Amino acid sequence: MKIKPIVLFKTIISIGFIVIIFTRIDIAQTWKQFQTLSLPFVTFALIYYTGCQLLSCWRWRVVLYSTGYSVSMTSLLSSYFAGMFLNIFLPGSFGGDVYRVYRVTKETKDSEAALVSVFLERFTGLFALSALAILGLPPAIRVVGRWDIILLFFGCVIALVGGVLLIVSPQLLKVAEPWLQKLHLQNLAVRFAKIQILLRQFAQHRQALGLSISLSFLLMLAIVYYHYLIAHQLKIPISYLELLVFIPIIAVITLIPISIGGLGVKEGLWIYLFNRIGLTGEQALSLSVTMTMLGWLLALPGGVILLLDSARSQQIKQADNSQNSFH
Repeated sequence: MKIKPIVLFKTIISIGFIVIIFTRIDIAQTWKQFQTLSLPFVTFALIYYTGCQLLSCWRWRVVLYSTGYSVSMTSLLSSYFAGMFLNIFLPGSFGGDVYRVYRVTKETKDSEAALVSVFLERFTGLFALSALAILGLPPAIRVVGRWDIILLFFGCVIALVGGVLLIVSPQLLKVAEPWLQKLHLQNLAVRFAKIQILLRQFAQHRQALGLSISLSFLLMLAIVYYHYLIAHQLKIPISYLELLVFIPIIAVITLIPISIGGLGVKEGLWIYLFNRIGLTGEQALSLSVTMTMLGWLLALPGGVILLLDSARSQQIKQADNSQNSFH
């Protein structure tokens, strides 16, 4: 099996960052940070993040309902967990989204509505993250006070807001189209044009749009607080406002497809940002790795869901083959 050059490049980047990080970090000190975690807290953290997933499912259900379909929260939550499990092994977060589209298509028998619902659910999250980043500008200047972090944060705000405007504005897309063609990204322009049609249709459902965006705001604030709770448990003296600045930076930069799912890049960013406010690389690594490990633990039920889904599909296939043989 031939490995694609881009996959090889991303793997090298991830491994390179990880090697650099672990050669400059005191592993014993990082392990001490981990020992502050208790089983009751880990249980609470998993329950808390499951609540965040329920908020995501509620948002997704609102979007689906606006397209004329009603899917149960149980079904949406199970597909979310399965998607999380797939994202552990697949680069980026699109593998989980593809599976979510597949699961909703099975429920609605409408692949276009399923695809639209997953995209719009993601888009309202992007919109909320952009707004959250703008709200984070004052604390970035007042709380962090480092010019490099402020510039980095400001750049991420521009990227987020620019991305949202490019998606929603036909006029801006026309301006950007020649540049996208020069970069051989004509297909991206075509996709954005289709997306804009979908957004205009969704915008007509004002109640659904408002509720979806409100849930996205609540979800983003809850995720920042989730980081804060874990940092507090690890005895890391970082404020909620500082995390409100850091998380959009990490979210935007790890979207750049230069590594496998942001692995290595994310840890390096946490270390850089922590060092700039007087915290240690060991503290940064302990927070990042704890977040990753908790995410993997939470995704384990998704593996079971995938196995059960595969078994059901196999049974249906065998039943169909038996029926065809009988006829």
